[in-house]
Amino acid sequence: MAFYNVCPKCGANLDPNERCDCEETAEKEKKARDQLLAMEKGTNQLTFNWSLGKAGL
Repeated sequence: MAFYNVCPKCGANLDPNERCDCEETAEKEKKARDQLLAMEKGTNQLTFNWSLGKAGL
């Protein structure tokens, strides 16, 4: 019989006493997206932020 816990937020199967990092990962991805995208003035259209020179990940 296997013992595991399920994360209530993302549904990941976790070992006993293991902590899920789904919220931290989601926050990192949001920061990367926010750096990669910029809102165009006037039209409010999303565009790539090419001034970074890389994907920002």
